[in-house]
Amino acid sequence: MVAADGASRVLAAHQPVTIELAAAETPRRRGAALAAVLPGCPGPVAVDLALAAAAAAELAYGLRLRAYRPLQYRGTPDDEDLALPQRVIVLTDDPMAAQRLFARHDAVASGVLLARDLVAAPGNILGPSDLVEQARRLAPLGVGLKLVDPTEHGLNLLAAVGQASRRRPVLAELHWKGGADGDKPLVLVGKGITFDSGGLSLKPAEHMEEMKGDMGGAAAVIGALRAIAGRKAAVNVVGVLAIAENMPGAGALRPGDVIRSYRGLTVEVVDTDAEGRLVLADALAWACATLRPRAIVDAATLTGAVVRVLGRHHAGLYSNRDSLAARLLKLGLAEDEALWRLPLSASCDDDFRSDIADWKNCGWGKVPDNDDAARFLQHFVAPAVPWAHLDIAGTAEADEDHLFGPKGATGFAVRLFDALAGG
Repeated sequence: MVAADGASRVLAAHQPVTIELAAAETPRRRGAALAAVLPGCPGPVAVDLALAAAAAAELAYGLRLRAYRPLQYRGTPDDEDLALPQRVIVLTDDPMAAQRLFARHDAVASGVLLARDLVAAPGNILGPSDLVEQARRLAPLGVGLKLVDPTEHGLNLLAAVGQASRRRPVLAELHWKGGADGDKPLVLVGKGITFDSGGLSLKPAEHMEEMKGDMGGAAAVIGALRAIAGRKAAVNVVGVLAIAENMPGAGALRPGDVIRSYRGLTVEVVDTDAEGRLVLADALAWACATLRPRAIVDAATLTGAVVRVLGRHHAGLYSNRDSLAARLLKLGLAEDEALWRLPLSASCDDDFRSDIADWKNCGWGKVPDNDDAARFLQHFVAPAVPWAHLDIAGTAEADEDHLFGPKGATGFAVRLFDALAGG
């Protein structure tokens, strides 16, 4: 590709293709735009835009993110699936520096692509133990893994959500110790419902197959630990995954059941399809009590309501600290993972007060359910701990091709989490 009067040309098979790029586009966005037109293009492709090392690395990063191909289980390839060139060469005045910079970006891209693969995997292939195995595969990078049995440790909400499945629920901790021994860790918490049928509050059949992606928050945390460890970040990070499969059955959690949470608060379950806030409540309380966090950020495909409120271009952000919210908003813009802050309101408490327990798990009040869910979670976070909740139900998957990837799983929050950890 060569610079040409404000536009760019892809040189392939003697048939130049013009790509119009706005002058303000970042090199990362330019790389993504290039990747979108490369399928079917014979390689190698050379990119010559007189780029400095940092810009060349950013362009290659954008290209790598956009060149992702979703998992396929077909016996034969799709006829419309054109091959990408095997090599793309980005020319720069300092290739050694560019390679060093790209190595860091490449670690993050690997985390994003891993998260996409996890979200895309069918529920019969990726159950709770399989998700744990994906976490275990980070061991060669130096990521430790600790498994916690919910029943043995009082994580009763997590245990209850998974009790009808033949696949046992589990709490998994992923430890990256890149900082000093005494430094408090950044804790990333992910909802890991590997399939959500709704339980006895059964979901409609239409689109239920999409609920294989209800572990998008856990996928983002695994991807983020892959990125952080891959670039050897000088920071302590712990990922906490609340993993279960929400199924109906003779042993299922019932509407009306009252469960004592890890924090000691009792919860009346009035909707077994509001299971994400249950498993996250125990995971957040566990993290506060056992991990000495400097901050906690959780990610979850939590509510359909947030999609109705914000659409698919922003994730909902809730936080008990203005400083943490401001940092996340800034990083989200920088990483093209946009957030929109929504209120944590004490008035939501009226929606989920219970007559027989401390709280109901949802209330169907006048307030949107995403606000109620976030406020419910806040009751399980120690007030002294800075905390933010990301409702990524609208952004974990895309219903059409987008700048940094094809239709399907996006790996949303991996880049954001990596940046939060100093990426």
